[in-house]
Amino acid sequence: MVGHIEMTHPPRTMGPGSGVESPRRVIQADRLVLPDGLRGPGYVTLEDGRVAGVEEGRHRRPDLDGAGCVLAPGFVDLQVNGAAGCDFLAPTDAGLEAAHAHLRGTGTTGYLATLISAPEAPLRAALAFFAARMHRRHAPAILGVHLEGPFLSPARAGAHRLEHLRPPSVEWITRLLDDFPGVVRLVTLAPECEGADAVIDALVSRGIVVSAGHTDATYEQAMAAFDRGVRMATHLFNAMRPYHHREPGIIGAALAHPRVTCSVIADHVHVHPAVLDQALALTAPERAILVTDAISAAGAQGTALSLGDRTVRVVDGAPRLDDGILAGSVLTMDQAVRNVSKRWGVAHAVRMAATIPARLLGLHTGVMVEGAPADLVLLDERLAVRTVIAAGDVVWTSQI
Repeated sequence: MVGHIEMTHPPRTMGPGSGVESPRRVIQADRLVLPDGLRGPGYVTLEDGRVAGVEEGRHRRPDLDGAGCVLAPGFVDLQVNGAAGCDFLAPTDAGLEAAHAHLRGTGTTGYLATLISAPEAPLRAALAFFAARMHRRHAPAILGVHLEGPFLSPARAGAHRLEHLRPPSVEWITRLLDDFPGVVRLVTLAPECEGADAVIDALVSRGIVVSAGHTDATYEQAMAAFDRGVRMATHLFNAMRPYHHREPGIIGAALAHPRVTCSVIADHVHVHPAVLDQALALTAPERAILVTDAISAAGAQGTALSLGDRTVRVVDGAPRLDDGILAGSVLTMDQAVRNVSKRWGVAHAVRMAATIPARLLGLHTGVMVEGAPADLVLLDERLAVRTVIAAGDVVWTSQI
């Protein structure tokens, strides 16, 4: 039966950090997303939370048989503001578990909790919350925090409140990073703001990924920032100076610079499908990643929820402020993969959702090779999520 999943041995909820080794487990699928493309049929052996082997052909007695399915690395989302009613600027343990349940069911096995520009007190409280939970065994894994602000351009603030923005300050960001060591993994800033160069240098020296976003940078300013060490452009096309044939701005610079990765919100609302295809044609195969920019409304009941201290309403498939400005998304990673794979194929879409974002953070996950963490997602023939595996354990299975 196409899409049928059979568990011949019940999963055990043990793995790295539990004090007990995970059982050896074999997962079979018709197709595997490997570093060199789509292959299959084949099977993957998991042991002690890692991939112990990848083989072509069919196993005589797999523990999990995904007939008609695609087995891929689990998705890594570098921009999640919240989900299932939980806003990451005001999280609770119950809210976080609801958000994690939503993320698990959409194939996400690791993510960066994203904090938009906010007053310092709630920002620090949220950082403390995620710092205390980063190294606990979660599915999905909390990989760290993405600070989206507050060093942004007032001209391109989007859904960020202007009063929460501040000029780039090495002293301010250093104090924050020192108080929460190892928590912040990605910072979005506007590189044209006065003082941004020094902040970029400080962040790069700590191994933190710097991204250009919510920016009015010209082409020349953006290129200078990319040469300085800015490695990413946040939600390309959105909240940034528009592309113009006589002044390509940051969009033209990001698409042209060979060391810059462009994140895109592939919900067909934030970026028209034709424009998305044009951008991917310029960044293929290694310089684009999928992000959701999901907010508390993603996977939640009702249409009126929050982004930070702002009320948003979901209109025509996207959250918006009262004035119509887009405020994040309700996109899921599996839907983004489906949207991109229609034009670019599942292997390329999965690389954008898993391999490239993991590599940007310097992680060993996001690939299905021997020795890699066993974070995997099994997709049916429609690329809907059927089973999610984190650190070798089955953590979610579709009831359909």
